[in-house]
Amino acid sequence: MTKIVCSSLIVAFLLTSVSSCKYFSKPGAYNANSSSAASNIIEYTNLIVDMSNNHNSYLERVTDNADRIERGLQKPDDRFSFLGISKPFNHPTPYSKIKVEEPVSDLSKEDQQFFKEKVTNYMAVYTSLKKTNDELHDYLTAQDYKDDKGAKGVLLLDSVRSKVQQAYILKSELMKKVEVVADASEEVILKDSPLKDYIIAMKGDMKDIRAFIDLLESDKYAAVADKAKTQYDALEAAHAKHSALDLSNAKKSTKDAQFTAFYERLHSFLLDARKALRDGTEKGDLSESDLSILNSDYDVLISSYNSFNS
Repeated sequence: MTKIVCSSLIVAFLLTSVSSCKYFSKPGAYNANSSSAASNIIEYTNLIVDMSNNHNSYLERVTDNADRIERGLQKPDDRFSFLGISKPFNHPTPYSKIKVEEPVSDLSKEDQQFFKEKVTNYMAVYTSLKKTNDELHDYLTAQDYKDDKGAKGVLLLDSVRSKVQQAYILKSELMKKVEVVADASEEVILKDSPLKDYIIAMKGDMKDIRAFIDLLESDKYAAVADKAKTQYDALEAAHAKHSALDLSNAKKSTKDAQFTAFYERLHSFLLDARKALRDGTEKGDLSESDLSILNSDYDVLISSYNSFNS
């Protein structure tokens, strides 16, 4: 997740709203006439990330509701079973002159095909999820579970959970690709930046955090426990190392406070991760709530990184 702003005078690298300058056959090389192309790619990739970030709260609310609805469906005759469960609001994506479903022609043909396919699939899953989730809440509001003892509700809930998982997988694939597009330009972007060491440190840590969460989401915790513990220990060591970097250059750019804030938030992530790993050890798996908290923490780190680069 990266935002890259290009101009003839300045290239600013932001790792969270992933965008990219156009890249060519040689990574990090720019064509003299690429400014316009880079601007178009930036706008398009920013739109993908804006869409992803815009959907986060909806997906998280749906996930948070799922466990409560499941418990309620086990006791459909209890009048308090669904008390306080509300349908999440879907925030509209901000207007843009370009469309997320139509990759800009400045991207390589291969990348155009990738984004076209993945964005189309993601939007189809997300739209289907909203429709099924609306149907589930209509079912609960009308108290139709009193007629079938929750049978249809269980089927709808299973479908909602399956679609949430599909959405997260596709969203992750999109973000990874956007990051690859941005990385191809990193050599030029960071070459003379006084903030290079800080950006590389935060970028590496965020990649490792994403890999850590992806591992936890890939299988039952019991099956990945040893690898998860190894990755967690590496994250903890990286935090200790990077949070102690010399802040002289950051202070010159008045970025020391943002850098410190990023690693304070990474510390909070590590605390939540420790709790999640403990739950996984005790129960053999992580709950949807555990994973949702870690993903939410990751999104906060993204925002914190963007603040550093704003």
